Amino acid sequence: MRNLRGKTVSEILGIPQLKESIYPAGFYTRKERYLKEVLRYCQSRIESLSLPNDAREELLDLNGIGRETADSIALYAFHQRTIPIDAYTLRLFNRFFGTMLSMRNYDDLRRSLSTTFNQEQLMEFHALIDEHSKKMCRKIPRCEECLLRKRCKKKL
Repeated sequence: MRNLRGKTVSEILGIPQLKESIYPAGFYTRKERYLKEVLRYCQSRIESLSLPNDAREELLDLNGIGRETADSIALYAFHQRTIPIDAYTLRLFNRFFGTMLSMRNYDDLRRSLSTTFNQEQLMEFHALIDEHSKKMCRKIPRCEECLLRKRCKKKL
């Protein structure tokens, strides 16, 4: 990300050897192809001022774009009512609610949250989950410092 920060979509698409810029991310040859495809998609939507009704479904049709990436782009770039269900979300929900959610539950959990919250709330909720999971609800949790510990089902 550091190598691409501050660049426009056109500038990124114009980088002849983009894979050198994204090398640190791993799988750079494949990611270069996928990144260019998604950037072209976003650029065409922005230039034509035709925001898709369901960007998520269109993004899922692009090579290399999975559910989490499609939901992230649809939520943050196209301001649609969806939420990515990432590892942080699953970890927090499993610990806090004492459930056993997995990626098999992805669409059910995404639909449930998307119908419960509006788009702005989903953006904030997702950001808060990620931030909390990075600081407190880590792989090795810091429960003793967590403000949610009294209501959390996770017992150390």
